[in-house]
Amino acid sequence: MNGLQISIIILAVAIALFNFFLWVSIMGTATQSRRIVEKRVDKIASKKSGLTLQLQEKKKERKSSILKRAIDGSGKQSVQRKRLMDTIFNELILADIMMKPEEFCLIWIVLTFVPAGLAALFQLGVMPSATLAAIGAFVPIVYIKIKKDNRRKAFEAQLGDTLIMMCNGLRSGFSFNQVMENVANDMPPPIGIEFGRVCNEIRYGATMEEALNNMCDRVKSADLLLVVSAVLIQRTTGGNLSEILSTISNTIRERIKIKGEISSITAQGRMSGLIIGALPIGIAAILMVVNPEYMSTFFTTTVGNIMLVVSVVMEVIGFFAIRKVVSIEY
Repeated sequence: MNGLQISIIILAVAIALFNFFLWVSIMGTATQSRRIVEKRVDKIASKKSGLTLQLQEKKKERKSSILKRAIDGSGKQSVQRKRLMDTIFNELILADIMMKPEEFCLIWIVLTFVPAGLAALFQLGVMPSATLAAIGAFVPIVYIKIKKDNRRKAFEAQLGDTLIMMCNGLRSGFSFNQVMENVANDMPPPIGIEFGRVCNEIRYGATMEEALNNMCDRVKSADLLLVVSAVLIQRTTGGNLSEILSTISNTIRERIKIKGEISSITAQGRMSGLIIGALPIGIAAILMVVNPEYMSTFFTTTVGNIMLVVSVVMEVIGFFAIRKVVSIEY
C-alpha cells in the first residue's frame, strides 16, 4: 500500500466522521429548546402532578420507540451518540473550555487525521503517519486534563476567602441561600460560576443536598467535599454554621499553605520524574517520524521486541516509583 492509497483512506474516514458529527450537531441544535424545557419541568415538578404523569408517559413511549429502533440498529447508535456527546460536554465544562462538543470533536479529528494524511501524502511511510495520528489523538486529552487540574486548583485557592465571605453574611443575618447567591454574584470564576449553578439548580426545584453534591461531583475537590459535608450535617443536627465555616476556612488555609510547601520541596523530584518519563517517549516519537527505518528494528526483530517490552515495563515502574516518592498524603 503506497502513500497515495493511505491518504485516500484517511481522507475518506475523515469525511465520514465530519459528516457524522455535523449531523449530530444539527440534530442537537434542532432539539435543544425542547430538551431544556423538559429538564426544567422535571426539576420544578417534584410531586406527581398531572403534567408530570403526562411527561412520564411520553418518555415511556419515546423509550419504547427507541428500543424498537434499536432492533434495526439506528436507535442504538443514536443513544450511543448522545452519551458520547454528553460525556464530552461534561469534560469541557469541567475544563472550563467554552466550546460545543461538536466543535471539539471536529478539532480532535483534524489534529488526528490531517498531519497523518499529509505524512502519507508525501509518502513518509506508515510509521510516521501512525505516530502523528497517535500524537494528534493524545494532545486534546492531555489539554483537557491540564485545564481541569488548573481549574480545580483555582477553585481551591478561592475557597478560603469564599468561606470567610459566607461567614460574614451568615453573621449579618442572611440565609445560606442568600449567602450562596452573594458568592455567585461577587466572586470571580471559577467559584462564582459553580455557586451560580448551585443557585440555579435550587431555583429550578432541586434540593440543596442534590445541588451541593452535584457541585462536588463537578469540581472533585477534597476541600469542597469537607465544606459540603459540614453544611449538610449542620442542616441535619443543627449548630452554628458560621462558626463551623470559619473553622473549616482556617483548616483549608493551613492545607493550602502545606500544599505550597510540599510543592516547593518536591518540585525538583517531580520535574526529574517528568523529564525522565517523557524523554524516551518523545525521542521515540521523533525518531518514528524522522527516521522510521531506525525504529522499525524494534517492531520487526525478536531482539527489538524484547527490548521494547523491557523498556516499557521499566518506564512504568520508574513512573510509579517516582510518583510514590514525591506524593505526600496530608
